[in-house]
Amino acid sequence: MTDAAVPAASVEPVEAEQVVRPRPPFDVTVDSLSWERAKLTIRLSVEQVGPWTPLEPEWGEIPPPAVDFRLIDGRRRIPVPFTEVAPGSFELHVDVPTFRDRQAIPNGTWRIVMFAHGERVAPARFDGRSLRELDEGSRVFLYDGNRAVTTVSFGIAENSVDLERLDFLMRSYHLFRSRPKPKKFRPIKRLKALLLGAPSKQRYAGLIYQAITRTVGVKPGRILFASDQRVRIEGNLRRVQERIVERGLQDRFDMKYSFRLPRSGGWGTTLRIIYLLATSEIVLLDDYFGILKSLRMDPRTKVIQLWHAGSGFKSVGYSRFGNLGSPKLWHPHRQYTFAITGSEHLRHVYAEAFGIEEAAVIPTGLPRVDWFLDPQRRDQFLEDFAAEYPQIAGKKVVLFAPTFRGRSIYTAFYDYSQIDFEALYDACGDDTVVLFRMHHFVKNPIEIPEQYRDRFFDFTHYPDGLNLLHATDVLITDYSSIIYEFSLLDRPMLFFAPDRVNYAATRGFHRDYGETAPGRVADTFDDVIDALRTGEFEQEKVAEFRRLNFDRVDTGAADRVIDWLIIGNPDTEKITESPVPTAQSSSNTAESSEKDVPEEEIA
Repeated sequence: MTDAAVPAASVEPVEAEQVVRPRPPFDVTVDSLSWERAKLTIRLSVEQVGPWTPLEPEWGEIPPPAVDFRLIDGRRRIPVPFTEVAPGSFELHVDVPTFRDRQAIPNGTWRIVMFAHGERVAPARFDGRSLRELDEGSRVFLYDGNRAVTTVSFGIAENSVDLERLDFLMRSYHLFRSRPKPKKFRPIKRLKALLLGAPSKQRYAGLIYQAITRTVGVKPGRILFASDQRVRIEGNLRRVQERIVERGLQDRFDMKYSFRLPRSGGWGTTLRIIYLLATSEIVLLDDYFGILKSLRMDPRTKVIQLWHAGSGFKSVGYSRFGNLGSPKLWHPHRQYTFAITGSEHLRHVYAEAFGIEEAAVIPTGLPRVDWFLDPQRRDQFLEDFAAEYPQIAGKKVVLFAPTFRGRSIYTAFYDYSQIDFEALYDACGDDTVVLFRMHHFVKNPIEIPEQYRDRFFDFTHYPDGLNLLHATDVLITDYSSIIYEFSLLDRPMLFFAPDRVNYAATRGFHRDYGETAPGRVADTFDDVIDALRTGEFEQEKVAEFRRLNFDRVDTGAADRVIDWLIIGNPDTEKITESPVPTAQSSSNTAESSEKDVPEEEIA
């Protein structure tokens, strides 16, 4: 058949109205994009523009939500967390490294689609006159020594129903590059790296762990207290262990201990730790625990993070994603069954940092605060402290306790040249002493000039830093979490932060430093001297800080950890108070509990 034989009507274009489907009954528009670290907020406005009647659910069927939003790429549909900020106005929340199920947002080119009562009603559109905002909103997150990158960018596409509309697109991709190949082929060196390199060691550790869990299995009642950052049990871990003994629960549990510093142990101690991890029903940690990156913890084991620090300013974990010191997409923090915090207000902070859901962050309070609030322990400490340091007794005590600078325990330092010892000495007078307590990561000790040593003392290695706060009248710090417990005393704090702009750029803050520091911020040492002379510390900020960071001010945090997390599994909707009456610890409890930790059990 030739072209001429084809009827003319069959080659005429079909009228547009014959192929265009009905327009959606809702108009969903992307109004703005905003970022806070690696957390994206997409603001939408929704307007009903046509008639729409939801389908009635079948008998016995659970009705779907009235409104929800999903990312759609082909057949993939992923629900997006959102909040309704006003009628017809919604904010979608996309945590890039921890989007869903403790995993990063997957690769894809995503449309945002609104569903109403389970029905797909409209994709989100974008105003074509504001395309520059899409470029400005795009982000690149580098990590793993710049060998890996996560990108989030935005664009538009024509709408298949209404050509006057532009659909909003979000593109997310994770890209990786391999290490450069060596210029010379060295088979022995390559074989050694293949068999004994870090990736191989991690693989061996994982295989050994799996073999032990399958052959030996988890032993009911075994609790492992462990840290890779300390050589002995301290802080929150010690208080929980002590409280178990005080309550007579030690016979119910098989308590094991493992404490060492990074890179300090060989395969012998590592194998022992793997064995204890594989056979423990409960694992209690208080800091980053690196060996977890090699393992996939058995679901029968509860891993509970009793993080050593209260609320500070520094970004840690995934709140640093894409910045200096950024974690990879897989990180030991993601293996925590639960983590603890001091208040509901801080749950989202710890959830973001650890890459876990907020429901897994439980506001028990920090167990070591039980000691801090015990009046008998406090009074006994002050009496012993005055007897041990008669040259300090009766004088005003200023504690200078900054955090470290540098990226890790191996590069930590503090710039002592910022301290004007002469001006500080003159400002203090005869009735004041200054105790310098540097972070334990800092290896270079502070050198106090000889002529000032009658008022200045190096307390870096003083064993009881927590109780030392009771003897402190004024705290000078910077970004340290030491402010957490000190705020309970309602005493003045001074924040000496001459590098806060650079620190914020490289390390990052959870919140604006100048606005949330519970005291006066000093950008220069002259400001420090002025505050000490005038007494202007802006102490009124302490009460608000305490309100936001403490749901409870009591001595029951260790009991809550034991009852809610170790013995039970918390229903976070029902947790309101500790089921166990709190008890004051005696002043010699810590000494007696030390005997309950066998030395041979401490690696």
